[in-house]
Amino acid sequence: MAGEERGTEKDESERVQSVPQVLLDSAPDHEDGVGGEALRTLGSRIRELQHEIERLNSAVHEEQMLRIREQATLQRDKSSFEARTKLALFLDLLAIVDSFDQLVKHGEGTQDDSSLLVGSQAVLGQLNQFLARNGVHRLEGLEGNPYDSATCEIARVVTDSGAPANTVVRVLRDGYKLGEMLLRPAMVDVASGPQATVESSDAGED
Repeated sequence: MAGEERGTEKDESERVQSVPQVLLDSAPDHEDGVGGEALRTLGSRIRELQHEIERLNSAVHEEQMLRIREQATLQRDKSSFEARTKLALFLDLLAIVDSFDQLVKHGEGTQDDSSLLVGSQAVLGQLNQFLARNGVHRLEGLEGNPYDSATCEIARVVTDSGAPANTVVRVLRDGYKLGEMLLRPAMVDVASGPQATVESSDAGED
C-alpha cells in the first residue's frame, strides 16, 4: 500500500509539473485577494502598453509613407520643371535655327559666296549638331506625303499644285522631335481635295 501511495504522489507531482509555468504564474491567488487584483491590474497595463506600441508603430509607418510620397512629389515637380525649362530652351533655339536657315537658303539661292553666307552655314551646322546631341531631330520626308495632323500644321491650302488631295506640297517651317515626343509641328502647305477644286471653279465662273 505504501508503494501505491508513493506511486500516486509521484503521478500527481508529474501532472503539476506538466502544467505550463505561465499558467501557474498567472493563476489568481485565492488565498490572497490583493495578489489576484495586482495580477489583473498588471495584465490590463500590459494590454494598454501593447495597444500603445501598435499605435506608435502605425504612426511611424504613416510618417514614413508620407515622407516617401512627399519625396516622390518633389522629384516629379523637379523633373517637370527641368523638362519645361529644357523644352523652352530648345524652342527658343529653334527660332534662331530658323533665322539662320532662312539666311543660308537666301544666300544659296542668290549664289552669294560672301563670308556672311559661309559664317551662317558654319553657325547653322553647329546649332544642328548641338540639337542632335541633345536628341532633337528634324522631321524629314514630309513633302509629297499625306498630311499628318500629329506632326504638321496647315499654313495654306493650295488648289493649283497638281498634287493629290491632302498631300504636303511645301514645308514652310521645319518640325522637330525631342526623342519620340513632338517638340514643334511642321508648318506646311497642303493640296486641296477634289471638292474644293470644283467649288473654286464654280466660284470663278460666277
